Amino acid sequence: MLGFLASYLGARAAAIFVDDGESFQRSASFAVPDSSRVPERVKPGDGLLGQAIKDGRPFVLQSVPDGYLYFGSSFGQSAPARLLIAPVKVDERVNAVMEFGFTEEIRPVSTKLFEQVSQSIGVAVRSAKYRTRLHELLEETRRQAEELQRQSEELRATNEELEQQTRALEASQRRLEQQQTELEQTNALLEEQTTSLEGQRADLERSKLTLQEQTRELEQVSRYKTEFLANMSHELRTPLNSALIMARLLADNRGGNLTTEQVKYAETIESAGNDLLTLINDILDLSKIEAGRVEVNPEPVSVAQLFEKLSRTFQPIAAQRRLEFRMNIADGVPNDVETDPQRVEQVLKNFLSNAMKFTEKGTVSLDAKRLEDGRLAFTVEDTGIGIPADQHRIIFEAFRQADGTTNRKYGGTGLGLSISRELARLLGGNIELASEMGQGSRFTLVLPPKYDASAVIPRSLLQTPGIPQSTQLRTPSVNGMHTVPAKPRARSIEDDRDCLTGDSRVILIVEDDNKFARVLRDLAHEQGFQCLIAETADEGVNIARQYMPHGIILDVGLPDHSGLSVLDRLKHNVRTRHIPVHIASMHDYTHTAMAWGAVGYMLKPIKREELVHALEGFEERLNKKMRRVLVVEDDEGQLESVRALLGSANIDTIGTRSAADSLQKLQEMTFDCMVLDLTLPDVSGFELLEQLSQDEDRAFPPVIVYTGRDLTADEELQLRRYSKSIIIKGARSPERLLDEVTLFLHQVVSDLPADQQQILAKAVNRDGLLEGKRIVVVEDDVRNVFALTSIFEPQGAIVEIARNGREALDLLNRLSAASTPADLVLMDVMMPEMDGLTATREIRQRPDWSNLPVIVLTAKAMANDQDECIRAGANDYMAKPLDVEKLLSLVRVWMPR
Repeated sequence: MLGFLASYLGARAAAIFVDDGESFQRSASFAVPDSSRVPERVKPGDGLLGQAIKDGRPFVLQSVPDGYLYFGSSFGQSAPARLLIAPVKVDERVNAVMEFGFTEEIRPVSTKLFEQVSQSIGVAVRSAKYRTRLHELLEETRRQAEELQRQSEELRATNEELEQQTRALEASQRRLEQQQTELEQTNALLEEQTTSLEGQRADLERSKLTLQEQTRELEQVSRYKTEFLANMSHELRTPLNSALIMARLLADNRGGNLTTEQVKYAETIESAGNDLLTLINDILDLSKIEAGRVEVNPEPVSVAQLFEKLSRTFQPIAAQRRLEFRMNIADGVPNDVETDPQRVEQVLKNFLSNAMKFTEKGTVSLDAKRLEDGRLAFTVEDTGIGIPADQHRIIFEAFRQADGTTNRKYGGTGLGLSISRELARLLGGNIELASEMGQGSRFTLVLPPKYDASAVIPRSLLQTPGIPQSTQLRTPSVNGMHTVPAKPRARSIEDDRDCLTGDSRVILIVEDDNKFARVLRDLAHEQGFQCLIAETADEGVNIARQYMPHGIILDVGLPDHSGLSVLDRLKHNVRTRHIPVHIASMHDYTHTAMAWGAVGYMLKPIKREELVHALEGFEERLNKKMRRVLVVEDDEGQLESVRALLGSANIDTIGTRSAADSLQKLQEMTFDCMVLDLTLPDVSGFELLEQLSQDEDRAFPPVIVYTGRDLTADEELQLRRYSKSIIIKGARSPERLLDEVTLFLHQVVSDLPADQQQILAKAVNRDGLLEGKRIVVVEDDVRNVFALTSIFEPQGAIVEIARNGREALDLLNRLSAASTPADLVLMDVMMPEMDGLTATREIRQRPDWSNLPVIVLTAKAMANDQDECIRAGANDYMAKPLDVEKLLSLVRVWMPR
């Protein structure tokens, strides 16, 4: 249409804009290129087109501005000279506007023609719009019909699903109705049962209240029993403590005024006291087991080492009784089992002790074998008197024996087997018995190869071996046992004690760290030494006394006591004081260890070279027989006296009377020790030591200061600068000098001349470390006071007495006010007015007593005593009856220096 009108009217370009409701959109154009700036949309009143729309009339524009409307072809573009803009109306409403561009004059006929066809064009435009709208509505209707059809399908499917669910609900409703009927019947029964249960519940409540009351009574009885055990232990051990101490002091015969027969009497008294102590310990063990207070500490145990330990204990007894003692480990027995070695050893020791006691001639044997069910059987068999069948059960009861008459031949309390039975139960095993009168007995301890706490049966279910053959007690898995498994400890290490020869060079390693102990053992083997290994302080002392090693490598941090106490006990024993001891520790106690006679001190971690050097030092001491001592003394008489005092077949003493002569001798030869007087004619001893410390050309041997002058605090501090090589000597007696020199040279006392051995005996009996020290003994029992006084006063200590904690605090206050403070406190626990633990707490609250050593001595010996003492502030703990040697060692360790 637009092209026809443009051609008919002679227009070069044309465009039509149709109303779309909001504005007029360009719908078509004629001869207008795409690059022309003809607007896409026109609003009423916007430009010439908008004005024509607004006025609703056509108009002619004779002069067209540049860039208004273009027409063109591929050869170019041109702007029309004139414009005809005519709105198209229908029903007096403009629904389109047309624009024509002319290059020539617009003829009037063109305008008139446009007026005639305007109505028709408007109708055509409206019809076109109607058709377009109708088409859009038809499309919308089609889409809605499709959507309705889809929704109809979904609705149909939903209806089918709802019908299925309705049928399922109807079926479920029928089942629920049936169940409701059944529930109504069940409810009727439950109501009857509820009525019955309410009556039973009332009975249970009454029973519960009764049980709670009984439980409270049992707890109270248990508390009374525990208190009774503590008090009984105290009352029994207190007099026994003083008896054992006095017997030990008499047996030692330090004054040398007792005859051999009197010493034997004292040793008999001590032996009887130890037997009584064993009885007390058995009673306490049984009571602890009954109270459920015994702990099981499982760890890997070497069967071979267990048998070897038992052999060392019972082989001498068998030889004394002229019995044959056999031991055998059968094939199939594992090398290690996981159990509590202390408890197993206790049971087997009881079996062996009974076997040897009731066997007058013949054989006692200990065998280990593996049973078919995997458990292990430790059997002790003897050829003794045997046990009647009707006595098999009662011998496992406390205080019962097969022969319990007043004229019985064999002694004992009858507690051993009762305790053994309970210990076997706690270990998850059992005891089997087979015996006939006159045919001997066979006791078997059956244990699992690995401890299992859940397999321990309650004590109430335990059965004793029956009549007449062995009765095996199987151990079902029952919870609620009283034992508390402790953390397993590291397994033991093999050493060379089973293959020692007479010419063996033996090193003792006292070390609880198994990895480091293995390193030391392997290194010692490389250096040609055989090794003994101990993991505790007490074991170390015992092995040293039994095997007399050629050297000891000693750790300080041991599980039972400090390693310094081991060094102290060894050096205060005439049989072991010559053994060279090298300390290896995480902590630096160099001065203390060297002052007590150690040959060296290594701080962990330790290099291999240091260990090799220490072992080479042991070897050098073994090969070196002659020792050389330099005595520096300006007084000629004193010089000759000291040389005569120290001289022996293996000691070469060389004397000098001045510092210059001493330096000359030190440059010419090597000395193992130097005894130095501080007052010299040319320079003082202090200057000599200073010069030696700076002179690398001369050897600097260990020095013992031996002087007649009193040292001031500054002078003593100056000497301590050489603490790694100097032992500061306070006492000036010849006995102490000989003691220090022989200790430092590691001389065997038995190899010394008789007169030197006597002098040393006097020096050892009077401890220089305790001399002049003030020890406060807090003890309410006069017998123990007398015993402790008898221990410390001969050592030169000053003993102060307090009868209870209150008196102890008052005494400490008086001593502090008099400028004679206490050096150490020995504190009993159970005392009137104020007990020892309360007094210890009071002491620790005083700042000026915070470093005062307090050692608690208790006769209670209950499991948690040591923890309570340490929590109260005590430095250490020792149970009565007291071992004199251990007590003295403990006091020396804690005594301030």
